[in-house]
Amino acid sequence: MTRNVLVLTICGILLVICALILAQVAVTGLGNTVTVSQQTKNEETLTAETVKVARIIDGDTIVLSDGRRVRYLGINAPEITTNAKKAQCFAQEAKTSNENLVLGKTVRLEKDTTNRDKYGRLLRFVFVNSVGGQEVLVNDYLIRQGFAKVLSIPPDLKLESQFNDALDEAQFNRRGLWEACF
Repeated sequence: MTRNVLVLTICGILLVICALILAQVAVTGLGNTVTVSQQTKNEETLTAETVKVARIIDGDTIVLSDGRRVRYLGINAPEITTNAKKAQCFAQEAKTSNENLVLGKTVRLEKDTTNRDKYGRLLRFVFVNSVGGQEVLVNDYLIRQGFAKVLSIPPDLKLESQFNDALDEAQFNRRGLWEACF
């Protein structure tokens, strides 16, 4: 009888430990989640900000001078690498165009609805001043010149119509990837 009580006690303790672990997972989630401490209080309500670009990841992702990563809203550029496979058609050209547009420059970031994606990257429309001083929407430029496709993910659809027009123009004129890859 004493042995049965000991086994039951150990099983009870293990059940409590499992329940605590499951409760922690339910509260914090799994994988690449973003905690409130990773976001500034202003980031939640801020709709636009200016910041310098420190590094280019690819045709649709940049790293800011403060270390935050930004994924351009509404577009999808060819991937440099995917799971150790070779780069997609026109990926390096898209990255180079992105570098020429924003690397080392101060950009204006504008939020739509969603603040961050599941990888913790800021989701933003990105604006940069051209040599002539006119503001250029980088997301639109990359689509219009054939360096990216449209990627519409609700609820961030504020410029979807504009981006679809840019895509039509790029395809009609066989710019960029529309000439090289299709």
